Amino acid sequence: MSFGTLRRWIGALGLDEIRCCVCQQPFSPSSTGACENSLPLCPECRPLLAPYTGARCPHCGFPYPGAAPDTGGNASTPCGECLSDRPPWRALAYHGLYKGALRELILRFKFGGDLALVRLLGAWLENAASCLPAPDALAGMPQHPAHLRRRGFNQAHELARALHAATRIPLRTDLLFRKHDSAPQASLNAQERHKNVRGVFGADASVAGLRLWLIDDVVTTGSTLREATRTLLEAGAAEVCVLAVARTPRTTA
Repeated sequence: MSFGTLRRWIGALGLDEIRCCVCQQPFSPSSTGACENSLPLCPECRPLLAPYTGARCPHCGFPYPGAAPDTGGNASTPCGECLSDRPPWRALAYHGLYKGALRELILRFKFGGDLALVRLLGAWLENAASCLPAPDALAGMPQHPAHLRRRGFNQAHELARALHAATRIPLRTDLLFRKHDSAPQASLNAQERHKNVRGVFGADASVAGLRLWLIDDVVTTGSTLREATRTLLEAGAAEVCVLAVARTPRTTA
């Protein structure tokens, strides 16, 4: 049997079917841009997962409602909250807004344990990081060992590993750690979140002088990332930039 005949038989039996890694629906492999980082995205899902290009606060990353797309990924004017209380990190970058298809994808990865998605999410992190100054090392947001045992994996560390594999930037898992387990942030309001994470982190002395990208899946109020960044800077880190897959819009934070 010739190769051409074999391909026709494979097609007739549906064995060459490609399914979107998001919606799981089959689509034609001839679709333009069908795969991103070797993971298939159908034409319907690709625009739903496109990067956020609207204007945003250059410090906290909150999008400005109704703002026109901004080619630089930032607005030149900080938001009111950052004018009065600027976050301790140098810069913040993310792929998209935590809603719709992107939210469902992150939930599938984080709570559904679909680790096959990490390559796609890591590729988006790499693209989002193009606006950040080059780091000396990557660090994922740590989990307390008790939390890690319950979850089974640390989603921030998996994202950092994927980014390390793509960029070869050194990954340091020893620089930041949780000193004790805290209540889940999702169940708390903004004020409670700040109190809940106060003093929960520790940093290794070897962080001194390093420029870091601190990796997380979602930025919500930013209270946990603020505390982690302050801990790293107080331990001697030269600077910290925050990199995440998604940012919650202010209306849903």
